[in-house]
Amino acid sequence: MAKTKQNITSNQLDIFQRLADETAIEAANATDLDIGPELQGALNTGIREAKKRGLSRERIVERMNLCLPDLEKPLTLRQLNAWTANSKEFSEFPARWLPAFCWACGCTLTIQVLAQATDHDLVDMREKIALELGQTLVQKAGLERKTRQLTQQLTGNDHV
Repeated sequence: MAKTKQNITSNQLDIFQRLADETAIEAANATDLDIGPELQGALNTGIREAKKRGLSRERIVERMNLCLPDLEKPLTLRQLNAWTANSKEFSEFPARWLPAFCWACGCTLTIQVLAQATDHDLVDMREKIALELGQTLVQKAGLERKTRQLTQQLTGNDHV
């Protein structure tokens, strides 16, 4: 059985070198996405803002549990305190409960932290409605222009 010799030309890149180059480029472009301190700050700010509206930590936990009826065990004040304490190294707030926290506190700072970490912004309902209104007005203007053009074609009048 004859052995065939493979010739690698200078135009062919070594696959391992190409992978190493791609990994180096990814590493150079990677952003630090550890948002632990920002998220904890947003949690504590949300709690402070809720307190100004008369919501205690206990009431926040009660409201969160209203939004999470399928939990095996309800959330506790002790858990909330652990998630928001600087000294609790391994107690991090579970992301799956952030919407319930936001609703319970009436504050979206925690979700804003998540969005901003990936270069996104949140739009509240008023901004969403304003955007939809603007899009509708643009469509209306386009339809009015189209109506004028069709009317001109039907009547043969260029001044309609």
